[in-house]
Amino acid sequence: MDIILEVLSRLPAKSIARCRVVSKDWGSTLCRPYFTDLFLKMSSLSPCLLKDARMMICNPSTGGFKLLPKVKTRRGRVMTYLGYDPIEEVYKVLCMTASERPYIQKAEQHQVLTLGTGKLNWRMIECPISHYPRPRDNEICINGVLYYSALESGSWRTSTSMIVCFDIRSEKLKFIVDEAFKDFKSPSTLINYKGKLGILSPHTSGFMDGIFIGFELWVIDDIEKPTWWRHTHIFPPLWDTLVAQARVNIVGTTGDSEIMFSPTVVSNPFYIFCYNMETRSIRRVEIKGFGPVTGQNIYTFLNHMENVKLIT
Repeated sequence: MDIILEVLSRLPAKSIARCRVVSKDWGSTLCRPYFTDLFLKMSSLSPCLLKDARMMICNPSTGGFKLLPKVKTRRGRVMTYLGYDPIEEVYKVLCMTASERPYIQKAEQHQVLTLGTGKLNWRMIECPISHYPRPRDNEICINGVLYYSALESGSWRTSTSMIVCFDIRSEKLKFIVDEAFKDFKSPSTLINYKGKLGILSPHTSGFMDGIFIGFELWVIDDIEKPTWWRHTHIFPPLWDTLVAQARVNIVGTTGDSEIMFSPTVVSNPFYIFCYNMETRSIRRVEIKGFGPVTGQNIYTFLNHMENVKLIT
């Protein structure tokens, strides 16, 4: 049986979904934590890109999904973030509600939901500081802490930037407010830089193309007593040649030091661009399989690892 499981752990996730219906025995065996953890370990050796057009709780490897219960609120807008606690091995969803207007919405009711508990229920939590999550900015979860950027007030010109830290296990919110944040260019991208929180701030207020010269990397060494260091990266001349007129934005990092840039509109051929901060080199990778479709919006997510765990 151990040999069989080792063989099955190397199959594509869709094949595992089919194998689960071979018999009750196979279905039970392939749903056990031992096998799902083994499969995830093998999958992590070859992470891939994930493209999606809408937000939902699902497992794109198997096609399984879970509908979350409706949030009881009179507000017109709901913002959600997904985080993972590696110690308790549990996923949680952080939800905030806000009014539809103005454009920058103040986060009001804060609720948390734990996945994998059978019946799903939202739980209210306290938030000590009023804040406005920044639109278009991404969130990131590092070592059991979910980070997202926000503003202290609703005005772009007079507001102070902050980083919100949500501890997945304790379900407590903390805030990093620092004078250094006033130097941040907008938009900025949160990344995992060698296990620490990093912020990439391009020298532009919008998309990047071949004419832009570089970006700044900010890394926080200590969350409790925020200490930062920053470094300016200048693109090599090949950046202009490869990217040219394509409009790209930063979508994250792979490994320890490679930053990925992706267009937000499908083209044929479709390329993503990789900049290595250690070697200061740039490369272009073609993503195939789109066919003749062009002009549609596309969202690129990095480091997707196939996982055959059931969503409950």
